[in-house]
Amino acid sequence: MQTPTAPLAEPTRSPAAKDALQAIVTVLGLGGVILTGIQYWAVDRYLAQFGVTPEEIGLDTSVLLTRAATALVFLGLLIVPALLALPSLFSMGMTEGSDRRRLAAFLSRQLRQRPGLRTLALSALVGVAWAAASLAESPIIMLREGLWVTMLAAGTLMAAPALHLAGKHKTLGPLLRLCVIAFMMTGLCLMSLGDVMEKRGMRTAESANLGWLEQLLGIRAQYVRADFSEVAGSPTPEDGPMLHLGQASGIHVLYDCSSSTVIRKAAVQVQLTTYIGRSRDLLAHEVEDSCRP
Repeated sequence: MQTPTAPLAEPTRSPAAKDALQAIVTVLGLGGVILTGIQYWAVDRYLAQFGVTPEEIGLDTSVLLTRAATALVFLGLLIVPALLALPSLFSMGMTEGSDRRRLAAFLSRQLRQRPGLRTLALSALVGVAWAAASLAESPIIMLREGLWVTMLAAGTLMAAPALHLAGKHKTLGPLLRLCVIAFMMTGLCLMSLGDVMEKRGMRTAESANLGWLEQLLGIRAQYVRADFSEVAGSPTPEDGPMLHLGQASGIHVLYDCSSSTVIRKAAVQVQLTTYIGRSRDLLAHEVEDSCRP
């Protein structure tokens, strides 16, 4: 006679694992939305120098969200392992000598026992990020006039009260602090990155020179040779080397640097030719030379 056996219990996740998973999903979703907003703002400021909107060159929010998600995954693969390795590296650096071990134990104990100290450390990181971004935008002015100190202090003082209030929540304190830091960094990026892209747009409109930051933000401009078809009743631009900004709904958007004009033509009305290797470099020189009077 067989004795009945109890059914195997399905493995259940612990509440801590569920909370951690929900926090990761929330942070990644928030990061994707924030990166998309920053991308759109920066791209719009860049293209505004040509009188073009992002949608005209195929950069709507869905495309930007896809590229932002790719950047988020790439940065996550770089940053998350680095953050996980920092404690072990810090402990390895503190293993030599009793003074170092005592200092490491003291700092670790103070950070665990004093929430205010953790808040101050996070606020200082925000201030450092503000100062670094300001230096990236205009390093000579910031270093010469000492304005980076002002940005460091301003970022720290602005972040401290918000991070302190967010950390009071017992269960969602870390997540709320991450959200506060994300929104503060968003404001900084919208301010500094937007100004940088506006200046780059002006430079591109004057010299047709493309940089790496435009590519990183999703602007896929190319050097092309445009050959236009004659259409009765409409003026036909002159053929020649131009900058192809992008296309959407079958309409190509070109920039003629020789006349500082933006040309919008249907795909059937223009033939675009591009090159690779050394021929591409020669075409790029032709486009840049056409900007000079």
